[in-house]
Amino acid sequence: MKVIIIDDEWAMHLIMERMLAKLSGIEIVGSFQETTAAFSYLEKHEVDLIFIDVNMPRENGIEFAKRLRESGSLKKLVFVTSYKEYASAAFEVYAYDYIVKPVEPDRLRKTVQRVLSEGGIG
Repeated sequence: MKVIIIDDEWAMHLIMERMLAKLSGIEIVGSFQETTAAFSYLEKHEVDLIFIDVNMPRENGIEFAKRLRESGSLKKLVFVTSYKEYASAAFEVYAYDYIVKPVEPDRLRKTVQRVLSEGGIG
């Protein structure tokens, strides 16, 4: 399953990469600190799952998700954020899951397993 990570903090990229590396069937194909480059990447490449932060400069994760949905994309989005209060907004843009930081490895594993069991691609 091809995965990208979108988060403005490089430390979070390292944490997610380390945790995802322990799970089978995952290939991280992109890491982005802002949504513009990520959106361009998604227009040209196949990705099954997107891990995205909510609070980012310029365009936040919810705005990015709205733009992605408006473009017709049904890719699976998992929000990974410190903010509990955006959960309902995330599910309004058809989030697959919403994980509050700090990310627990078991929680991440369960989310990934669920995607894999459904065939991965959305």
